[in-house]
Amino acid sequence: MGPIFTKPALLPAVVALAFASAAVHAAEPPHSAVAAIKAENARWADAFKQGDYQAIGRLYTDDGTLLQPGGDRVVGPAAIAKYFTAGYAGRAPDTVTFSDAEFYGNDEVVTEVSNSTIRGHDDKLKSRGKQALIFLKQGGVWKLHRDIWNDNGPLKPGDR
Repeated sequence: MGPIFTKPALLPAVVALAFASAAVHAAEPPHSAVAAIKAENARWADAFKQGDYQAIGRLYTDDGTLLQPGGDRVVGPAAIAKYFTAGYAGRAPDTVTFSDAEFYGNDEVVTEVSNSTIRGHDDKLKSRGKQALIFLKQGGVWKLHRDIWNDNGPLKPGDR
């Protein structure tokens, strides 16, 4: 038996299956899931603004993971809370906003790709970036499962 692609009749079926699989994975989740995830993002942003890093930790699954730029994985709600507490120790909390979100998934797993803007307590722009988030629905509640982000590089003169 030779390689699969030497059988010309099978090639269209393989290509169709590949496209069908991609379409399933890129499906738009139900409106209720998107609304719930946006509400979780608002809770995250509010906790960040308040400096309540324990609350941020509680928004993650038990094995939720931060995949931070240039650093090790941070796994679990307690470690995530500690990461933010240590990172912002002795500083006034910043604010974060999320925009231009794309959502993919279903009513159990949703991936979000979006932009982020971080401003200091004085409203001065500190960072612009992007992120990919994976949310899992557990016990009827959406939780962050994977959180990866990076910034867009140094701010340019005139960035607001």
